[in-house]
Amino acid sequence: MTSDRPRASGPAEAAGCRIVKLGGSLITTTDPDGSPHVNEQRVAALAQEIAATGLPTILVHGTGAFGKPAARRHNYLDGVITAGRQKVFAEVSALLARLELAVLEALQRGGLCAVRVPLSGLCAYTDGKIRLRSVDGVRLLLNHGIVPVLGGNLAWGRDGFAVHSSDTLAADLAIALHATALIMATNAGGVHLHHGASDRIHRELDADDPVLSGSIPPDRQDVSGGMRAKVRECGRVARTGIPTFIIDGRLPGNLAASLRGATPSGTRIRAGGPQDTDSPSPDRPTSTTPEAPPEEALRFPREQG
Repeated sequence: MTSDRPRASGPAEAAGCRIVKLGGSLITTTDPDGSPHVNEQRVAALAQEIAATGLPTILVHGTGAFGKPAARRHNYLDGVITAGRQKVFAEVSALLARLELAVLEALQRGGLCAVRVPLSGLCAYTDGKIRLRSVDGVRLLLNHGIVPVLGGNLAWGRDGFAVHSSDTLAADLAIALHATALIMATNAGGVHLHHGASDRIHRELDADDPVLSGSIPPDRQDVSGGMRAKVRECGRVARTGIPTFIIDGRLPGNLAASLRGATPSGTRIRAGGPQDTDSPSPDRPTSTTPEAPPEEALRFPREQG
């Protein structure tokens, strides 16, 4: 679903905050009976990594096993539940409420002072677009030393109901709050060089390079658009100058290192800039962009004091 881009707030507000997005596939699984399940142990471990840094952080998470099967079952892979299908909206809302409570409790067990921020207070669905109305509540929680927690969910308006992708939400928040970095932790090593054929990843990827971004296959069974949409949203953030990464959330310590400014294990997303891979590849897609800068240039500013 398209989203009206938020206007950026003053840079002094929520200064230095990081946006962390936990992928739905990273934190959820499907039980043998087909029921969705939150990997609470992994969520708590990731929360410990965030808490250990002491850095102001906003956490966004995907819906994974709670959201994707429901979209397929109820046939709204285009992201829209039309008016008159209120029972579907109610059913999916109840399912996502279970997810949100389980994630929040696991985050708190991991040591985060985390508070859920309802999507309905931030967004509105009008004229076929989801508009981010205000981030004042998120900013205020940050100023109180609280970790705001948001998840992909359904926005609503006169025309019905629409999916607000957690990737889009994370990107919108990063831009609106002038975040220090956007870090998307996933269930993969980063953005793969050869999707489905190799575990090797791009060290950097230019989201504006049509050859590279176009080589990522769309996931038509994922209402949020899969990795291609993730790269697109990261590119939108990178164009504003915010360091943006897609990292391996399964690797212990990787999220904490990324938050502290170390070069993470994963892929840095650039826009109109250089890109490189983890090692030379004779059959990698060609690019006219210049060579990647030294590793030190990949780091983003650390907190002072």
